[in-house]
Amino acid sequence: MNKRIIILTISFMLSKLLFADTTLDGAITKAAVDITGKCDAKSILVIDDFESPSQAMTLYIREQLADSIFAEEELVQIVTRENMDKVEKEFEFQNSGVASEKTILSVAERLGARFIIFGKMEEFNSSYILRVRMLDVKSGAYIFRKTYEFQYSQKTEQLLGRAPNYKKVSLSFLLEANKNSLDFIAPSAGFSFDYSPWRKISIGVNAAASYDIYEKNNDLLTLEVLGTLRFYIASLTGEPVTGIYTELQVGTSLFFVNSNIKPVFNCGSSIGYRIALNNFFIEPEIRFGYPYLFGWGIYVGMRF
Repeated sequence: MNKRIIILTISFMLSKLLFADTTLDGAITKAAVDITGKCDAKSILVIDDFESPSQAMTLYIREQLADSIFAEEELVQIVTRENMDKVEKEFEFQNSGVASEKTILSVAERLGARFIIFGKMEEFNSSYILRVRMLDVKSGAYIFRKTYEFQYSQKTEQLLGRAPNYKKVSLSFLLEANKNSLDFIAPSAGFSFDYSPWRKISIGVNAAASYDIYEKNNDLLTLEVLGTLRFYIASLTGEPVTGIYTELQVGTSLFFVNSNIKPVFNCGSSIGYRIALNNFFIEPEIRFGYPYLFGWGIYVGMRF
């Protein structure tokens, strides 16, 4: 059992480092650590249903929790809701979908179980909470009652049947430093708009102006107008159109040198990371291409 607790604790710590303990799986892993800490070797543990807004979510929590605490021979033995249903039918218990605590205790006792795990998942403001209850079969008393909070993710929305709903339009302001300069770098500012017809792909347009403050002999102003095609590679939170992305940029640079205007074909690519904070987002980015060679900056904006 001690070995199992250590493994689960390490798993939880890694989950916390990667996902900041804000995901559904992070909450389930932490609950598994707490539950395993209350069990002895060869304990029989019944995992009953977790109420939630959808059957898919209920099944996922129950099975994921069972997978997280399941151990091989000589460790915790898991009994799931399916096993309980069979026993309920055999002893003619009335199955109403979510059994009462009295029924759960009766079935668990017949199965020789020592503990019962059940609970409820609820939506709370812009996040979710997972309530976990652990009952001692013999005494009928709670071993513990805990609540674990986790944040919105693509997975939670899919399990709740709300996956198609996500913020598709973004508007942002850009501050950048780039090589639209003869001798050094040029500060730049601009705006960006994008629309996401799919969960990982966005199309949009950027407009930015750069001024070569280091050039002493000429006034050099660069106006870039670029069409963009963006693909989101990975999101640590699982939320659509967030996380690490790569982007193709094609358009025109207009060089205003003193009173002369020179248009130049502009083409490049970028890589960045969109960090979503509800309706707001922050997006550091670095880009490479022609004629600007390179640039690095940050977008700050809103999603709709």
